[in-house]
Amino acid sequence: MTQQQPPERQLEAQIELLVLSCLETAKAMLKEYDLVVPFGMRVFKDSDDQKMNCPADENREADWLQQIEMVVTELKQYLTTENISATVLVTGLESDDQKGIGLQIETEQSSVMFVYPYTHKEETIEIEEPIQSDQLFSRVFEPGS
Repeated sequence: MTQQQPPERQLEAQIELLVLSCLETAKAMLKEYDLVVPFGMRVFKDSDDQKMNCPADENREADWLQQIEMVVTELKQYLTTENISATVLVTGLESDDQKGIGLQIETEQSSVMFVYPYTHKEETIEIEEPIQSDQLFSRVFEPGS
C-alpha cells in the first residue's frame, strides 16, 4: 500500500514533471523552427494530466509580445473553467549573443521566472542550469486571488 503524498509535495512533483515537459517541447520547437513559439502548459488539482495551449498556431501574424499576451489570456480563461493547480508560460528569450528558454511558473501561492540558457549547434541543444529572474510577464494567477 502506498502512502498519499501531502498536497504540497504532490504539487511540487506535478510542477517538476511540467517543467520537464515544457523544456522537451521547447527543444522540439528549436529543432523544428530554430525558435520557441510562446506557449502555455497547465496541470490540474484532481489529476496529473498536462495540457498545452499555443494560440500562435492560429495567429501567426502576431508579434512576440502579442503571442505572450494571447497565451496568458487563454490560461486565465482556463482558470475559470478548469481545476488548475499550476501554469507555465514558455517562451524563447534573447539578449546580445545569449539565448534562453523562459519558464514563468505560477500557482495560486507564487510566481517565478526561470531562464534556461542554451546553445544550439547543428542537431544538438544543450540546456544549462536555470537562472531565476525577478522579472515576470503578465500573471495568470492574480495576486490575492
